[in-house]
Amino acid sequence: MTHHRRYRWLLLSLALIILLSPLLYWSTGIGQAAAGLSAEISRQPDGTLLSSPKAEALHSLSLPMRLQRMLIYPLLLLAFQFSGGAVALRRWLEGKIAGGQGGRGAGEIKTAEGQRSRGAGVKILLRSSAPLLLCLCFVVLFNLALSLLYLPFNFYRSFTVGHQFGLSTLTALGWFGDWAKGLLINLGLDGLTWTGLYGLMRWLPRRWPLPAGVALVLFTGVMVLLEPVLITPLFYEIRPLEDAQLRARILALADRAQMHVNSVEVIDASAKTTTVNAYFTGFGGAQRIVLYDTLLRDYTPDQIEVVLAHEMGHWYYQHVLLSIVGIGAAGWLGLFALQWLLNRTWRWLGLHGPADIAGLPFVLAVFTLVSYLALPVENGISRFAERQADHFALTTSQKPQAVIELFEQFAVQNLSLVEPPAWEKLIFYTHPSLAERIRMAEGREAGQ
Repeated sequence: MTHHRRYRWLLLSLALIILLSPLLYWSTGIGQAAAGLSAEISRQPDGTLLSSPKAEALHSLSLPMRLQRMLIYPLLLLAFQFSGGAVALRRWLEGKIAGGQGGRGAGEIKTAEGQRSRGAGVKILLRSSAPLLLCLCFVVLFNLALSLLYLPFNFYRSFTVGHQFGLSTLTALGWFGDWAKGLLINLGLDGLTWTGLYGLMRWLPRRWPLPAGVALVLFTGVMVLLEPVLITPLFYEIRPLEDAQLRARILALADRAQMHVNSVEVIDASAKTTTVNAYFTGFGGAQRIVLYDTLLRDYTPDQIEVVLAHEMGHWYYQHVLLSIVGIGAAGWLGLFALQWLLNRTWRWLGLHGPADIAGLPFVLAVFTLVSYLALPVENGISRFAERQADHFALTTSQKPQAVIELFEQFAVQNLSLVEPPAWEKLIFYTHPSLAERIRMAEGREAGQ
């Protein structure tokens, strides 16, 4: 069909843009010149902090890459859907699965009577599970194709730019190893998630959003608990904090915050990056504090204490639990909206029905576009939570000067903008700007 041909040309054009865009960014020379730029921030006579030239250069590369991905990704999904690619992939998989069943059934017919019975049972089992197998294969192949298409772009954005700006310490082999592990994890999780969802659509065509919403909340909670235990160790070496004095200081801080901590651990982030971070994970009685070894190496005990006080603020205000509730509520609304949308568009999309896995690219595109619209609200809530945690850190630690020095060093070491453009902060920033956080600490230091 003519419109299919047009969308195929669009699909090919978008794929070429994704594949060739690293060459365009490279040709700007921004990354190549980064080594000669200063990472130090400065102050104007009126006291206003200015981002470092190196942070500004990094921003001039990273922002266009982010905007490119935001624009092209949903267009790519829609082009694949309307070019007939999704339906063609589903038909091809149906043929392969049906052929595999037929081959096994025919072979069983030539066996003895008892074997024929077992063969018939296997054939019935395969036939009954064929829709789920089809969904799983579709999701895995589709995600694999997307990951391979974006591989050059992600390698340039993460590895090449990271090394040009001194933020990455990974070797190329290490980067590809992490990429492969992440790919396998994502294929497994996405395969199970979407196969389960489309299975519920088939079995409960009218009521599937209800159990799917429950499963979403449970899955999110389980991942919060299991991620530091099962996934993080695949990428980092984790060890208990050995500095007894610092450990005692951290536990005393936790006691002041009335927070129960099971363990304080360190991950070898320096094997991959020069950036710093710390976080606590889990909830209930399974809470752990995790520190980057770069934080322990490059920051003073007072600065480490205020970082941890900030993370404890997230626990104090129950931000993890509230985020799970928020994800569940938004997810439930999204699932009901998805049911309404698919019931009205599946014929237009050329699908067998709402539960046809060939509609997945369309579903992903819609979810992506809706998530873009929700970014200002979602990130506004996140910035509010971060301000609460900052306030808690200042109140608990009583070290405003350490907070000021910490954020100034963050700007240098992480190459963060001190004050991003207002529109960018509104849409993309999950945290207040460093300038805003420093002003809060300066106000506390002045007794305001």
